Amino acid sequence: MSLRFAEEILLLALDDESGKLHPLPEGSLGLAISGALIMELAFAGVLDSDDKNVTVISRDSTGDALLDDVLAKVPQESPLSIQRALNAVNSNIDGWKTALFEELKQRGILKQEEHRFLFVLKERRYPVIDDSEEQEVKSRIREVVLDHSAIPDPRDVVIICLMDACDLSSVVFTDEERAANKQRIETIAKMDFVGQALSQAVAKIQQALLEVMAYSGM
Repeated sequence: MSLRFAEEILLLALDDESGKLHPLPEGSLGLAISGALIMELAFAGVLDSDDKNVTVISRDSTGDALLDDVLAKVPQESPLSIQRALNAVNSNIDGWKTALFEELKQRGILKQEEHRFLFVLKERRYPVIDDSEEQEVKSRIREVVLDHSAIPDPRDVVIICLMDACDLSSVVFTDEERAANKQRIETIAKMDFVGQALSQAVAKIQQALLEVMAYSGM
């Protein structure tokens, strides 16, 4: 079974050696995972979307227990905005992360370690055992972005959208590559409606945090 979008994003977000998540903008990874799960439902044929709304086409089982649980979280509303769908799925983000990490462990891609933090609090880490899946994702993204004549595959468009939304470009590209291909990444990221809504949601969180910091004099 191939990896879901959400699992590919989690692998990109993990530091291979420490097993800790890379520092990312507040709330961005959770929203990216939620967006990834929604897009997986779209590829499974049970959801559709335009530039503003998500439509539930079917409530039938997808054959994937996790995706069925995600589908159950999508509100039965019409019209249902992409933002509303994202928020609904994101309300259980801790549960989705736990399930995704568990599946990556079962597939032998990650292992779980418990570390003591300040001698008392436990910190859970997930060092990578087999990085072939992660390297395959990075290779695909690099090929699509760096070769400007390449036509992006729909699944690669989704991953690039998610990567761009949660600021993971530095994990895949050097600073020079990012600067030279900034427009290319942005162009591809705009090809997906859910990805656009996801970027806007992350931007709103960052703006709210900046306003709080400015108000508190930080």
